[in-house]
Amino acid sequence: MNNQAPALLFLLAALVLPACSRVSDSAPPEPAAPLETPQTAEDIIISEQDERVGRGQAIAETACAGCHAIGAADESPHPDAPALRLLNRTIDLDTLDARFAAGTISDHPDMPDWQFEQIDAAGLVAYLKSVQTSTPE
Repeated sequence: MNNQAPALLFLLAALVLPACSRVSDSAPPEPAAPLETPQTAEDIIISEQDERVGRGQAIAETACAGCHAIGAADESPHPDAPALRLLNRTIDLDTLDARFAAGTISDHPDMPDWQFEQIDAAGLVAYLKSVQTSTPE
């Protein structure tokens, strides 16, 4: 068996060395791209203004859309109800939240008497201001 040991070592070296040289000739693997860290609630920052506008949009969708156009290009379902995007042409939006809070919004007979909490009135006015357009219709 001693006579076979050098032959086995030679055979093993003959098999291993070419395999090692093939590995070293290849390009090193590219580093893996860093994994994106999922966003947590703390990472997502919503401004107070965005929150007010979102609250106002929800109110407009619920309380106003039955009669008024609330979007950028839709038609009002009620023929006498102005599109909300045009209110700045006839109403001072800076005083509207106080009128909403007091329940004195319009003299139109079909307009319901809405009375809002201050936070909802501020939200609705913020939404109304965000959708105003200056282009003629």
